[in-house]
Amino acid sequence: MDVLALADRMALGSAWWMAVAAGLPTAMLALECLVGARRGPSVESGEAPSFIVVMPAHDEAAGIEASVRAALAQLRGDDELLVVADNCSDDTAARARALGATVIERRDPDLRGKGHALDYARAFIAEHRPDCGAVIVLDADCRAMPGSLTALAETAARRDAAVQGIFLLAAPRDAGAVVRVSSFAFLVKNLVRLQGLARLSGMALLQGSGMAFPRAMYLEMRWPGGSLVEDLEMGLDLLLAGRRVVVEPGARILSATSSVEGTGSQRRRWEHGMMQTAWRYVPRLLARAVRRPALAVVALDLMVPPTVLLALCSAAALGIVLALAGPTAPFLTLLAAQVAAALGVSLAWWHHGRDALPWSSLRELPGYFVWKLPLIAQFVTRREREWTRTERLP
Repeated sequence: MDVLALADRMALGSAWWMAVAAGLPTAMLALECLVGARRGPSVESGEAPSFIVVMPAHDEAAGIEASVRAALAQLRGDDELLVVADNCSDDTAARARALGATVIERRDPDLRGKGHALDYARAFIAEHRPDCGAVIVLDADCRAMPGSLTALAETAARRDAAVQGIFLLAAPRDAGAVVRVSSFAFLVKNLVRLQGLARLSGMALLQGSGMAFPRAMYLEMRWPGGSLVEDLEMGLDLLLAGRRVVVEPGARILSATSSVEGTGSQRRRWEHGMMQTAWRYVPRLLARAVRRPALAVVALDLMVPPTVLLALCSAAALGIVLALAGPTAPFLTLLAAQVAAALGVSLAWWHHGRDALPWSSLRELPGYFVWKLPLIAQFVTRREREWTRTERLP
C-alpha cells in the first residue's frame, strides 16, 4: 500500500510539473490577449520635436519609392528622412535621392544586416543633426500611416523613452489562407499582446519598424550586428539597463505581406530569432525582477513560444497529465488555461482581426498548422542564424 501511495504521489507531482510548465505560457498568452484586446482611450498629444527618420534599405529599389513618399508627406520644415542604402546592388539610393530623401551609402559585404546600417546612421546624426529631438527607425518596405511619425516623436520626447508603434502586415485582398492566417498571428503578437504587455507591466518590446528614440538615447545605443532580431534584443538591453520602452498605439506602420514561400522564410527567421533570444534573456530578466518586478512580466511574455508550437505542446501536455493523474486539479488547471487562451485569441480576432482573417478563412486554420510544423522543426534541424532579405508582394 505504501508503495502504491508513493507511486500515486509521484504521478501527481509529475502531473503538476507538466501542468505548470505548459500552463504558464498558455496562461500568459490568455492574459495578454484578454487585457490587450480592448481598444484603449485616445490620448491627446502635444507638439512633437523635430525628428529624423532613419530608413535602412538593402536592395529595395522595387518598393522604396512608396515608403519614401509616405514618410516625406509627414515631415515638417525641420524634419528629415535619412535613407541608409546598405550594401545595395540596385538603384535604391538613386530612387530615394530623386524623391528628396537624404541618402548615405554603406558598403561592407562582410558586415551585413540592419544593425550595422543603424550604427552607420548614428554617426551621421551625431555629426549633422545636433538639433533634432528624436530619431525614428522605419524599414524601407513599410509605410507610416498619416500622423504616425509625429506621434512617435512626441511620445519619445515626452516620456524620454524608446517607443514602439503598432507594426502590422497588410495582406492583399487576393492573399491565400496561409498568408492571411500568418498576418493575423502577426497582429496578435504585435498589437494585442504588445498592448497587453504594456498594460500589465508598463513596458513594451521593440519589434523592428516604427521605433522612436530620444536623440541622446539613440547616440548611446550600439546595435547588435548579425542578429536575427536585433530590435528585440536592443529593447531588452534597454529595459535591463533601466531605460523606458513604451508603446504608442496611435502610430500605425504597415508592411506588405510576402508570398507563401517568402512568408515561411520570414516567419522562420523571426520565430527562430525570438526563441534564441528568449533562451538568453529570460534568466537575466528574472534575476533583475527581484528589484524590478515588472521585468518578470516581460520574461513571461518571452516564454510564450509561437502559437502553433504552444498549442501542440499544451495539447500533448494535457493528454500526459490526464494519463498521469486523471481529471484532477493539474488537469483542470491546464484545461482552464487553454480555454482562457482560446477565448483571448477569439477576442483578439473579434476586436482587431476580422479584416485580416475573414470568417471564410478560419476553415483553413488546420492547413496553417500543418504548414507551420516544418518551420518549427527546423529550429532543431536547420536553425536560422543570419539575416536574409524577404521578398514582398507588390
